[in-house]
Amino acid sequence: MIVGAQKCGTTALARFLAQHPAIAMAAPKEAHLFDAPDYSPAWTPAEIDARYAPFFAHAGGQPLRGEATPIYLFLPGIARELRRYNPDLKLIVLVRDPVERAISHYYMERNRERERRPLWLALLGEPFRLRRRDRARRDAALRVHSYRRRGLYSLQLRNLYRSFDPRRVLVVRAEDLLRRHDAVLRRVFAFLGVDDGVRIAPEIVYPTDRGGRRHRLASWLLRLSYLAERRRWQALRGGAATTPAPDPPATGTPGPSRPWSPSPW
Repeated sequence: MIVGAQKCGTTALARFLAQHPAIAMAAPKEAHLFDAPDYSPAWTPAEIDARYAPFFAHAGGQPLRGEATPIYLFLPGIARELRRYNPDLKLIVLVRDPVERAISHYYMERNRERERRPLWLALLGEPFRLRRRDRARRDAALRVHSYRRRGLYSLQLRNLYRSFDPRRVLVVRAEDLLRRHDAVLRRVFAFLGVDDGVRIAPEIVYPTDRGGRRHRLASWLLRLSYLAERRRWQALRGGAATTPAPDPPATGTPGPSRPWSPSPW
């Protein structure tokens, strides 16, 4: 299950996984089952499977099924529900430079006509907007205007690790998926336990727009605001955030101590 983060390449990775003969991905890719307004913790795993069924009407005999709903990483109560549903789930988290991610998120909401403020004002007003208690709505501020907060990856991963062993979570940098396509997919396939010799052709699903050139001052201030987050990431990942991650092995699963986790910066 790809649980996040938004604007970090989840659509691309879901498309690549769907091309593996052993994997069926949900259609559409975002099931939004665990964050649905009518979701109930009383649902049994069998009832959840029944609600998943329409998303896999196209599936054949593939042994693995998956979905990609990026907000699952961000909403803190969902990790617990995912574990209750299936404690053996394998989770994939994509990360990206949080400044680039925030600006890309902002322009997505502008294009959807759910954001009218200029970037600097949207960022300045974000903490006040997110105080609203309306997270169940699809246009809730927590879902739409969480530009900076969604880049606090260490807090979201720490929450995920309270419910899942870190060895069941694979962290992938979006830039690596773009620039080291084959190596990253081999590692993802090995992590999922499927044939890692299957090659999926690289594809630009969405052009990358870094956005910083149009917003130099806002980008600089955003980067300053993430200094504490960068320290938290380093502490969580045991210093892995300060140096480039090595190329992942072509086969095998993540190491016994903690999974490969490159820096998003």
